Amino acid sequence: MKNKHQKVARRMALVVLSLVVLSGALCVEATAETSGSLSKKELKALLTTAKTPADHQRIAAYYRSKAQRLTAKALEFSAEADRLATQPATIESKQGISCNCTSHYRYWSKQYAQEARDSEALAAQQEQLSRNHQASPEQK
Repeated sequence: MKNKHQKVARRMALVVLSLVVLSGALCVEATAETSGSLSKKELKALLTTAKTPADHQRIAAYYRSKAQRLTAKALEFSAEADRLATQPATIESKQGISCNCTSHYRYWSKQYAQEARDSEALAAQQEQLSRNHQASPEQK
């Protein structure tokens, strides 16, 4: 009986180990896909040293990606506000108002939308710098 339990335990350990290795491989693959984007530290350095059109395009791509994430978040918060507007207040604070009020979600939706517009403007600015660098010949 003891051998049977040991065999089952070994098989379970092997299955768990296989799942851990597989999930690790998937994480490495996902990281490799997103490594093309800039980190905040890389962005800061690139903003101070950008001289080529390619540099400005990388910065613009970062801001466009950020704008897309913020727009998605704004839509998410807006949808949640709309959903909560149809629900009765179930949780009340000490002041007698709902803690999950729609105004909270609407406020953050507007904030994220504004940040997305700002990021789009920064991306457009970087693309303009890139075009300016391409139009003017390098002088040495």
